[in-house]
Amino acid sequence: MTGRILQGPFLTRAQAARRARVPSRLVRHRPDLLRVDGRWLQEAYFAFQFDRQGVRPELGAVVQDLKREYPDIAIADWLVRPSQLLGYSTPLKYLKGGGTVEKVLAASADHGPRLDEVAEVRPGTGPVHPTPEVRRDTAPRRRSRSTRHRPVFGSR
Repeated sequence: MTGRILQGPFLTRAQAARRARVPSRLVRHRPDLLRVDGRWLQEAYFAFQFDRQGVRPELGAVVQDLKREYPDIAIADWLVRPSQLLGYSTPLKYLKGGGTVEKVLAASADHGPRLDEVAEVRPGTGPVHPTPEVRRDTAPRRRSRSTRHRPVFGSR
């Protein structure tokens, strides 16, 4: 199992706020919602967290419990992977089929989300990135300049 599985579709902050029935400035602070934070873009929310009534309550309970120990990305990945403890069903499908929150949380205690990625963000902390190796040459660099004049396309 390498890499993360992120199952879409995804919703914008405004779309998630409408479905959760909260103001868009508050949706980011909901402890029962998973999101993918972007460095340059607005966060995105997983559409599987919502149904016609709003946030799926059984899924929200699982997410809120798991967020104490795991980052959102690890939880989202775990929710879409089959679990032997849930009859080889994914936790999402198990909950949608009427399974209990307690059994899903028990499965997460035995074989829960993975924390083996290099750049993880844990709740309450900033991103942890490996320190890149910076190589700086001490010799000054010479800029090479083209001495040949090239005409611009379309000019004579």
